[in-house]
Amino acid sequence: MSAWRFAALAALLALLLLVAAQIDGARLDEAALAPALPGAGDAALVPALEAHLARTPRDGRGWMILAREHFAADRFDSAARAYERALAVSRKVAQDPQAWCELADAVAMAQGGSLKGRPQELIDKALGLRGTHPRALEMAGSAAFERRDYARALFYWETLLQQLEPRSAEHRELLAAVERLRRVADLAPGRGAPPA
Repeated sequence: MSAWRFAALAALLALLLLVAAQIDGARLDEAALAPALPGAGDAALVPALEAHLARTPRDGRGWMILAREHFAADRFDSAARAYERALAVSRKVAQDPQAWCELADAVAMAQGGSLKGRPQELIDKALGLRGTHPRALEMAGSAAFERRDYARALFYWETLLQQLEPRSAEHRELLAAVERLRRVADLAPGRGAPPA
């Protein structure tokens, strides 16, 4: 691969990560599973949650909050364990593709940021629950991009583009990234490959 093409792909990946962060921030309704708590981010919250969960271990919402606190503190292994517990004890949590995406993110971060292996399986689970879930589409596209399966990455990101408000910053940024990927990967519009 030529140096300019590699540089263009690296810049594209950086832009897509920025778009993903904005999409995650825009999905406040997805975070309804764990509403804001008084004292969130407080050093005393994690021990209080752990004590609560020792008394009520089937509280899926509590496990999700604990997982998010661990993730925010860069304790990715602990976050992954808490997400897994939430998914195991609550049918409602297990039916939420956002929970599977958050677990995939924690596992990926624990293994150095790669979406290969188990994170990909978790993303597939999220897509199986709702094939149009925005974060799952973004992550599936990122995983395909990481594998250099650019046609599949385009498929996921083009699907996501259809859901974004056309005048939004997220739409404009993702569209620019998709167009850049089309040029770099030499793919025509609509030529993204659907999942096998």
